[in-house]
Amino acid sequence: MSNPYRPIEEFPGQLFQERTWLEGAILLGVAYGVELTVFCMSFHLLFQQTTRSNLNKNGPLMLYISALFILGTLFMASAARMTQLAFIDNRNYPGGPAQFEVDMFSIPVDNLGNVAFVIANWLADGLMVWRWYVIYQGCGVPMWVVMALPGLMLTGSFTMGILFLIQVSALSPWDATTVNFTLPYFLLSLILNIISTIAIVTRLLYYRRRTSKALGTAYGAQYTSIAAMVVESAALYSISSILFLVPFILNHPIQNTFLQMLSPVQVIAPLLIILRVAQGKAWSGATANALTSQKSSAIKMGNLSNMSGASATLKSGFSTTSGVTISQDVYIDGRGKFADV
Repeated sequence: MSNPYRPIEEFPGQLFQERTWLEGAILLGVAYGVELTVFCMSFHLLFQQTTRSNLNKNGPLMLYISALFILGTLFMASAARMTQLAFIDNRNYPGGPAQFEVDMFSIPVDNLGNVAFVIANWLADGLMVWRWYVIYQGCGVPMWVVMALPGLMLTGSFTMGILFLIQVSALSPWDATTVNFTLPYFLLSLILNIISTIAIVTRLLYYRRRTSKALGTAYGAQYTSIAAMVVESAALYSISSILFLVPFILNHPIQNTFLQMLSPVQVIAPLLIILRVAQGKAWSGATANALTSQKSSAIKMGNLSNMSGASATLKSGFSTTSGVTISQDVYIDGRGKFADV
């Protein structure tokens, strides 16, 4: 049975496009709620832990997440206003609300969201490069070699972001009449995040194998669990970018839904990393050394036990840079073997 109230001047394809824009706006609101929650948790933890001695460390982190949250809020406000303009104030625009969203991509209220999105993207990509640096410290390779590739990609992301903003300040991202920087910009940011994800996960898997072999599978799990790897590598944003770019390349209307979701997800991903930092669970420059020293302590105790022919229990531990103490009992039997207690 056909709907007698359906707009008769619009084709089914137009209505489907309108649904994707509206569904994207609804999902954007849900994601913004998650963004607000994670921001409050991160800021509260950092503020509680801040003293005069660590203000130089926690202060920049609080400024960073505050800037991210403000940019995410500006994008949310811009998207909400555009939804109102398209679906209410200009409902009878030729081609319908979906066409209004496309044609009016460069009006000031939408440009506010575009600028907020790109700056937040730069901050998120910058954090990934910083995490790459932190996790690869002490890898035995000069850091300028390790950081050359991510540094170049971050510079490229910054350049393409400026070109993208210049384009959308006058034209739609879907305008094919001139050089279109939309696809190169999003692809470069995606490639940076995918390569960062692979590099960070590879490094964490390496340490997971080392710690599991030396001290047991449970030790160091807060640094090397699957959840930790997903958060540390900001894989959420990489997945969201793929969900947008594939239909964008195919020119499928579902791209409209994922386009709006990109902004809150790219803010949530670094906020989750900072939350782990505030909880003392994030990988720091001292983590690798701490895990290595734990292995050495256990081996030395095992050698002592082997010499005496008696069993012993080693109570060992270390403190992370965030002030969280990790301790472990290692039991040494008379044969010089050690195991988790």
